[in-house]
Amino acid sequence: MIPNHILNDLRPDERVAILSRGSEVHFHVHPATDTPDAVRAFAAREGSEVLTSHMRDRAAIEAFVADRERDVGGEA
Repeated sequence: MIPNHILNDLRPDERVAILSRGSEVHFHVHPATDTPDAVRAFAAREGSEVLTSHMRDRAAIEAFVADRERDVGGEA
């Protein structure tokens, strides 16, 4: 589940990256101007991999997270 404050406080010049560390999903709010390489470098420093980045649309973010949680939980 993505924390509401991330979605509610997202500024127009910010985007969300969804990261994975093992089975744990976590989030990184980054400038919209960040390159994909910059987001991957941040994730690598955190010991994570980038599942997706540069997301802005709330419904798309929530759907992505819900799909990921179903995959990890083994539900169909």
